[in-house]
Amino acid sequence: MAESRAHQRAKFRSAGFGGQIEVPLPSGRRLDALSWNGVWATEVETSGSFGRLQLAVERLLESGARQRVLKVPYRHMRLAAAVLRSMDVSAWVRNMDGSEELFVRI
Repeated sequence: MAESRAHQRAKFRSAGFGGQIEVPLPSGRRLDALSWNGVWATEVETSGSFGRLQLAVERLLESGARQRVLKVPYRHMRLAAAVLRSMDVSAWVRNMDGSEELFVRI
C-alpha cells in the first residue's frame, strides 16, 4: 500500500536538510527518517494500532540513535505514550505536524 501524503510529508520534514529517509537497519527493516548527524531517529505511524506502534518502537530502538521520535496523529498520542511505557522506552511523541509533543521518560 502506498504511503499517504501526510506520512511522506512528516518523513521528509523529520529528516531535515541533509538527513536520510528510508534508512536500512541491520535486521533488513527500514527506519523512516534519520537526521544528518544521526542523533534523531523518527518513525511515523498513522494506523493507531497497538501492534503497529510496537513495531515502530522496535525500529526506533534498533536505530541506535540517542534521540527517538514517534510521530502519530494527535488522536493517537496517548496510545503511543502507553506503548512506549509498556516497552520501557524513553522517546518523544509528536503529532504529524509537530505542533504538539510530549516526552515519555522511563
